[in-house]
Amino acid sequence: MICNVVGTNFDNISEEAQSINNSLSINMKKGLVTVAHSAIEATATSSAIDCRGYNAILISAAISVAVALWTFKVQGALSSTDTFADCYELANTGSMAAMSYQTNASKVFLFKGIPDYVKIVATEDADGATVTVKVQPLNV
Repeated sequence: MICNVVGTNFDNISEEAQSINNSLSINMKKGLVTVAHSAIEATATSSAIDCRGYNAILISAAISVAVALWTFKVQGALSSTDTFADCYELANTGSMAAMSYQTNASKVFLFKGIPDYVKIVATEDADGATVTVKVQPLNV
């Protein structure tokens, strides 16, 4: 026994600490889902989404009409009060590509290497549809 304080046994303190750490790691793999845009009909930029502690985001876009194009772009900043700028990631070609995706159908897509705070810009490329966009930070 390492210590006995008021009848408390601390024999397994390192095992218990490891168990708590493992539990926290499991629980931190995905963050809470945030609705960035709710049934918008025109181009809009979301408010800042806190992604501290995560290195990627899932973006779920639900488009009401399958023929209307929308483009989704990630903007980021190192703090919520900084100026948000377009985010880029390394493409398969070795060059930098904007964290952006254009689609005319509901999809879920993943962007890696995000800053602590992001905004989602939803750009309506063709009239006639609404879109709801949800964001979930995660670790990959």
